Amino acid sequence: MNPEEISRSERLLKVKVKDVMNKTVITIDHNDLIGKASRLMLENRLHALLVIKDAKPKYMISAYDLMKVSYEDTFNESNADMLRTTVEELVKNQNLLSLPSSAYLIDALKIFVDYQIHSIPIIDEGTVNGIVSLMDLAGWYLKTHEELRRS
Repeated sequence: MNPEEISRSERLLKVKVKDVMNKTVITIDHNDLIGKASRLMLENRLHALLVIKDAKPKYMISAYDLMKVSYEDTFNESNADMLRTTVEELVKNQNLLSLPSSAYLIDALKIFVDYQIHSIPIIDEGTVNGIVSLMDLAGWYLKTHEELRRS
């Protein structure tokens, strides 16, 4: 293994999610319709939204959740309707996975892989401080590797 590869590996193990996360978090209320969630994701080019209930983060709704609704619509008569189904009805059986801002990026990677999700809210003592996504990780990776390539 050359010294540059060791440096990259060591760097990955030392990076915290607070150094990579996006501090702008777009949320949706649990009572909003899933059609609104779809529109917000499209308008903001997001893969997921944080769902808020009683002023607290409660769930994540993903583009995958919405795709399942579209697919089931074709084959199932008792399906969710984009104009009548609330966000909470769609995701109420899901557990919210989150990390504190002090967590290491490698912890986020493990969650991405183990749970096959694309976004993780960063929550410290009940306060949402950001969100880290696979795209944030890809951006960090590209930036750090471009720096190493130039040196």
